Amino acid sequence: MMHDHDYYRRREQQERETAERCDEPGARRIHLELAERYAALVREPLMARPVQL
Repeated sequence: MMHDHDYYRRREQQERETAERCDEPGARRIHLELAERYAALVREPLMARPVQL
């Protein structure tokens, strides 16, 4: 079973690799932003939990 933080780390790496392959600066920036969001979820696991209303 994969834990959330393993998934987020994997997705962060995938987004960074995709950014490296991008020729279009806007697309590269978006992939790097996504990578940063996944990295934040690894650092702050409470952010990944759904909000209960």
